[in-house]
Amino acid sequence: MIKLLKENDLASIEYSHQDEQIKITARPTSSDLKTIQPVAPAPTPSQEKQPVMATKVAATSNNTINSPSVGVFYTAKSPQEPSYVKVGDKVKKGDVVGVIEVMKAFTDVIADREGIVEKVLVNNEEGVEYGQPLIQLK
Repeated sequence: MIKLLKENDLASIEYSHQDEQIKITARPTSSDLKTIQPVAPAPTPSQEKQPVMATKVAATSNNTINSPSVGVFYTAKSPQEPSYVKVGDKVKKGDVVGVIEVMKAFTDVIADREGIVEKVLVNNEEGVEYGQPLIQLK
């Protein structure tokens, strides 16, 4: 595969068969490094809860509190506990309105403004995407 990569001047090559996958990427040359833009490192997941403010840009356009990450949304701390919020509840800026789990790491979803919960847009234990509306406020 490396020989194919070099002979055909490819940047990368991938092979997959059943449940095996191989990807080989060529190292950039010094001339390539001049055109590569630096990228901020991805945040490392933590095993502790970390409060994250829902994005304000998306929230202000739809009056929603949006998901700060990809993962599984939970409306309560545990199945035995009541939901963080329900329709009609008043929410203040900084209140926890849900939790998102990613690979056993839990992140609080925190209201970025105050309002009254009009709708909970995601079911408990439902998978969510980054920026997806979770809770609609009045």
